Amino acid sequence: MKVGIVGAGILGLSLGYRLAKRGHTVEIFDASPDLGGLAAAQDYGPFVWDRFYHCILPTDQHLIGLLRELGLGDELRWTNTGTGYYARGRFHDMNGNADFLRFPLLSLVDKARLGAMIVYATRFADPWKLYRVSAQDWLTRICGRRAYEVFWRPLLKAKFGPFYDQIAAVFIWATLTRLFGARSTTTAQEKMGYCSGGYARILGRMREALESKGAAIHLAAPVLAIRPGGQAEGGVSLESEPTGPRHFDQVFFTGPTRLAKKAAAPAYHADIDRVARDHPTSAAYLGVACLVLALKRKLTPYYVLNIGEESVKLTGLIEMTNLIDPNVETKGLSLVYLPQYMDSADPRFDEPDEVLSRTMIDQGIKRLFADFDPSDVVYGKVHRARYVQPLPLVRNASAAPRAAFPRLERPFQVLNTSMLTCATLNNNEVVAFVDKFLDESATSL
Repeated sequence: MKVGIVGAGILGLSLGYRLAKRGHTVEIFDASPDLGGLAAAQDYGPFVWDRFYHCILPTDQHLIGLLRELGLGDELRWTNTGTGYYARGRFHDMNGNADFLRFPLLSLVDKARLGAMIVYATRFADPWKLYRVSAQDWLTRICGRRAYEVFWRPLLKAKFGPFYDQIAAVFIWATLTRLFGARSTTTAQEKMGYCSGGYARILGRMREALESKGAAIHLAAPVLAIRPGGQAEGGVSLESEPTGPRHFDQVFFTGPTRLAKKAAAPAYHADIDRVARDHPTSAAYLGVACLVLALKRKLTPYYVLNIGEESVKLTGLIEMTNLIDPNVETKGLSLVYLPQYMDSADPRFDEPDEVLSRTMIDQGIKRLFADFDPSDVVYGKVHRARYVQPLPLVRNASAAPRAAFPRLERPFQVLNTSMLTCATLNNNEVVAFVDKFLDESATSL
């Protein structure tokens, strides 16, 4: 079978790799000049690393299995990482039970309820029921109003902006389940990992594996039209720039559902509308503008600093070099990500880099570190992604997605991350999604 795939992110590449292994002829198209989508690599001058921040958890068995299959198993590195929480002008360690018990912003009763909530969420809660209750209501009911207002609400506002009171509780369930799975039962400390060389290494190996099996990858090749027609009856014609029209037996569109209609012919619009109805998280997307700094000095001892102070206009601070080895990966520089998540339609996405970076520095990093010195900056740039994560919102009457897993149904098919269920959206979930889809469609592919 001849298969065309629109999108060269982890989903499109994993799908293409699996199909090429099965003997299908695969071509992958992406408008970006870079491979990997949200996992793309970035040249920082002295070194190359990920454009946005990523980590691998010991429980990410689908992703780890793929990396081992690609010959990268020996290049995985593991680190005990630190977590912090900033609120009311102070940094607080949150690395284990002792730190949690010392946390001064919550009473002993608040802490007991919060601890019980984590146990309940990660062991007993039914995530399917949590699509129709907001995180705000769920956390308030279980943890109490004071714990919600002091601890949870600032985090929800930082992460989800205008959606903070609409996000479904299933996202909190998925986040807690994933993160607490990374903690050692003996030390309660998080162990996280990465591949030496970052996603540049992973993507390079994926490209080699695809091309060794005859697959073609077309970058800087925006898809102009997808319409019925092809060399075989019931096929699909896909036209991109600059490749021109190509004919396929099957085409998969892995981008956001709302973008599919821009390229697809009217004959496919009913199918696209059906996907949007069946998977309503595609109705709202979270985007990110992330100021990335390579610095001469370290800022914190944490991999993740959660920010519970609404005056600090950042979602959080991720100091990647507290996870990866800076002497090996970043030429001794500290690599810091300062994300600000927002609605994908937010007009701030169109603001110049200097405006966004000045806001993030003046109203963000300088409010955390009054002595921040711009002369320490070796690299500083705003990285943007308008469509990062489809959101499960309780404002949608049919907030819960269709329980049935998508199967191969038509020659043109949307296959994207809005179809992930009870998920936080990470690359392990994406690889698992691809594997399950192909298993479900084994008789057709």
